[in-house]
Amino acid sequence: MSYLNSSVRENTDKLDAAGNTTAAIGKGFAIGSACLVSLALFGAYIVRVEENSKTEDYTVNVLDPKTFAGLIVGAMIPYAFSALTMSAVGEAANEMIKEIKTQFQEIRKGKEPNSSRCVDISTEASL
Repeated sequence: MSYLNSSVRENTDKLDAAGNTTAAIGKGFAIGSACLVSLALFGAYIVRVEENSKTEDYTVNVLDPKTFAGLIVGAMIPYAFSALTMSAVGEAANEMIKEIKTQFQEIRKGKEPNSSRCVDISTEASL
């Protein structure tokens, strides 16, 4: 499509394959580290509960409804924060698009673009 030599396509295909392999390996490490961190956090929770319990032989039972509900809610928290973050990014992007459309109309009328307004939108959304 870009009318380059076929060797360029061969080289970019090799680089693409290397990038995909690297990404797949990185995902495996990320999933493994997330599992390890969740186990460590749950272990710390158990230790803290045992330290603060009034009886000597307190154990945490995962099948206890309150503990199980706490685990489920705790597991959902990262997804909730991710969803809120994605929603905020989408809203900021929509506001940025509206501003850009407005500025294009103003540029057609001979006005100068106001890039600081776009920076303000980004900064406001990130805060």
